[in-house]
Amino acid sequence: MFVCDWIRTRLLCGRCDMIAVFDLDGTVIDSSHRALINEQGAINLDNWRTHTREQIMGDSELPLAQFMRDCIADKNIRVWICTSRNLSRADRDLLRSLGIGGADLILSRDRNDNREDVSYKLAKIKKRINLPSVKQREKIFFDDRADIRKAMSELGFITPAPQYWFLYHSA
Repeated sequence: MFVCDWIRTRLLCGRCDMIAVFDLDGTVIDSSHRALINEQGAINLDNWRTHTREQIMGDSELPLAQFMRDCIADKNIRVWICTSRNLSRADRDLLRSLGIGGADLILSRDRNDNREDVSYKLAKIKKRINLPSVKQREKIFFDDRADIRKAMSELGFITPAPQYWFLYHSA
C-alpha cells in the first residue's frame, strides 16, 4: 500500500499507464565509495570502467531502492533503468542481489560511448518517448542530478527532486 495515495491515484489512475525510470548511482545505489566525480558532477568514465567485481559488489542500496522494488512488483507500472554505467556481469549481479534486476527495460552505456551524461540519457530516452506504448503514459524520472531532471522534465517527465523522494515509499 502506497503511503501517498494521492500520488498513486494521480499517476496510475488504476490502469497500466505509468513508466517509472530510475537512474542507478546516487539514486537507488550508493557507489560513492568508488566514484571519482568531475567538476560537472559526472563520474570519471575512464576510472569507472576499471572497477573490479569486488568493488561493484560493494555498492549498497539507497532508500529509493525499496520504491523501485515496489514498482517492479506492481503490474500497473513499467520500470526502466536509465544509467550511465556500462553494465558488466557484476553490475547485473548487483542489480539482482538488490532485487532491482527485474526492470522492464535497462538502458545502459555502450563501452565506447563517452558522451556527457545529459546528452547520453536524452538520446536513450528520446528514441522511446514517442513509441505508441509509451506516448500516452504518465512518466516519472528519478535522477540525483538536477541537469538530467531538467532535461527529462522538458520531455514531459515528472522529475521529483531528491528531497521529495521520501514521499515515494510503501507503508
